[in-house]
Amino acid sequence: MTTAFLIVLALLLLAVLLAFPEARLGHKLMTVLSEGVPMVAFCVVFVTFMATIFCRYILRFAIPWSYEVSILGYMYCMFFGTGIALKRDEHVVFSLLYDKLSPLGQLICKLVYNAVLIVLICIAFTPCLNSLMASTMKTGILKMPYKVVFAPFLWMLFECAFRCLFYMKASWDEYKQAKDDKKEVAKA
Repeated sequence: MTTAFLIVLALLLLAVLLAFPEARLGHKLMTVLSEGVPMVAFCVVFVTFMATIFCRYILRFAIPWSYEVSILGYMYCMFFGTGIALKRDEHVVFSLLYDKLSPLGQLICKLVYNAVLIVLICIAFTPCLNSLMASTMKTGILKMPYKVVFAPFLWMLFECAFRCLFYMKASWDEYKQAKDDKKEVAKA
């Protein structure tokens, strides 16, 4: 099963490298991990779910590994897809007070929020890595090491911190642009 997963991941990486010839390698890799892996993981969850239903109700036997594959597919979809939700700003936000702030207040909130998130991620990274490396447990049916199962969590932490840095820079640039536009309107 692990070999099949690695083959699918390698084929997906190759497809993305060929699909985006003008993009830099780092951008291609981020695209594969942030968008390609969650798509494949969701497809695995869906196909496994349908196979489970078919086998249970039509063929009258259960597939013992289907639940575990579905859970692992969902975890990979979530861990790898978190960064794209941040990139597209599609996460849950309570902005009742934020919307009432001035542009400078909004900038300060964005910078503080992202800085605090980066600090918390940095604090959590080392204990998570140590816990992952010390784990000797394996999954119940597929016998996959927890090191493989939960490794994408570290990617999620890294990508969230990276996206926060990017978002801080974009917020600063957006604020400066709005300020410059306001000055030009005042001159005219």
